[in-house]
Amino acid sequence: MSAASRAARRIAFGGAWLALFSILYTTGERLGIWPPMPPGAFRDWDLAIGAVSTAALVAALSVSGRAGP
Repeated sequence: MSAASRAARRIAFGGAWLALFSILYTTGERLGIWPPMPPGAFRDWDLAIGAVSTAALVAALSVSGRAGP
C-alpha cells in the first residue's frame, strides 16, 4: 500500500467521521436534545481557536519538506 493510498484512506475516514458527527449533532439539536447555548457563551474563543489552528495547519503544510509533483 502506497503512502498516497494511506493518506486517501485517512482523508476519507476523517470526512466520514465529520459527516456522521454533523448528522448526529444536527439531529440532536433539531430534536431539542442539546441544551441551547446562551449568546456569547464561548466569548469568541471558538473563532480564536479556529484561527490559530488554521495558521498552524498552513505553517505545517508549508514547511513539510516534500517536493511538489
